[in-house]
Amino acid sequence: MQTSPEFRLFCLALRRPQHDEDRAALHEPVAAAPRWDAVLDGARRHAVAPLLLAGLQSSGAAVPDPVIAELRREAVAAARASLVQAAALARLARRFAEAGIPVLALKGIPLSLLLYGEPGLRSARDIDLLVDPARADAAEALLAETGHSRVGPALSRRQRALYRRWFKEVEYAHPVHGRVELHHRLTDLPELVPWDFAALWRERDEIAVGGAAVPVLGCQHLACYLCAHGAEHAWQRLRWLTDLAALLRAPGALDAALASADEAGLAAPMLQAVELAHDWLALPVAEPVLARARADRRVARLNRLLAHSYAGTAWCEMPPRGSPAALMRYSLWQRLYRLSIKPLWRYRLRLLRREMLSPADWVALPLPDRLFWLYPLIRPFGWLWRRGLD
Repeated sequence: MQTSPEFRLFCLALRRPQHDEDRAALHEPVAAAPRWDAVLDGARRHAVAPLLLAGLQSSGAAVPDPVIAELRREAVAAARASLVQAAALARLARRFAEAGIPVLALKGIPLSLLLYGEPGLRSARDIDLLVDPARADAAEALLAETGHSRVGPALSRRQRALYRRWFKEVEYAHPVHGRVELHHRLTDLPELVPWDFAALWRERDEIAVGGAAVPVLGCQHLACYLCAHGAEHAWQRLRWLTDLAALLRAPGALDAALASADEAGLAAPMLQAVELAHDWLALPVAEPVLARARADRRVARLNRLLAHSYAGTAWCEMPPRGSPAALMRYSLWQRLYRLSIKPLWRYRLRLLRREMLSPADWVALPLPDRLFWLYPLIRPFGWLWRRGLD
């Protein structure tokens, strides 16, 4: 895909670890007077201001002072939020352990510590926790006891059951540290990642956060999960690819990730991610692996769909909600991308069925439980009505 000079500068600054040749290569695109507003927009869209700032400063290139000042402002804000989240995560890990509820932390502070050695280099919007589906009610009760309130409207018993069947997490808010997403599985569709919680818990690792031992996904599952998460969201944030590239630099990690993806039926999105990480972030990849990625027709299809979000100036743009550009990106290209992740008919059928359910319809048109079966029928009209209000 054809990318802009600003995007190539962006990727050079995000490479980790940075080598002397990476730092030297940054001088030329910086001196070429790029559109710094696009670089700053990209830092916001992809939530990588701390990493971008570190890369640009370490290069010694003559980046304009206002650009450095804005990136530093966002990096400081991210660092402050990370400190608050780290303390909150440590408290929650202790409370879950005391209650005897196994919980795994996903992404966020533990991933930043694992990949970059610092809690603030990876901006985190919220705290993501994964629990056994059988303990989800107990976990929700614990969050309520610790001052968290569930986000969104109250749901009936049937709505709660259906929501849990089709959506992977429930969102909670806290007045001090913000949002917590309580997951009862890794992805919305269980067909995407086939692991159950018991297996994840048996093979877990631990990372020290704020003086607490926080359980996290084991290395044998982490790369495949990061790939599935990025693909499920059609790689709308380059941060997810940066994380995966940093993880795959460890000796033997790339081969293990490819084997895990093959077993999980995620070969195409993993091959695409590896190829992009090589081309954009200089991930070392053996030529046979690159040849396999470039010869794979499903990878080529995923690349064509991803180009709508990264080619030209699209990589830094955030279309306004309700605009034609947003409609094409989020309602068409992202849906087609998700549909192309796996060729299995069961996965695609379940994805299409999920598209016929939206909690927004439950709020816009409350129906008694005995008429709940009507929601898939009114879904297209609800979608059009909400777009008309935007």
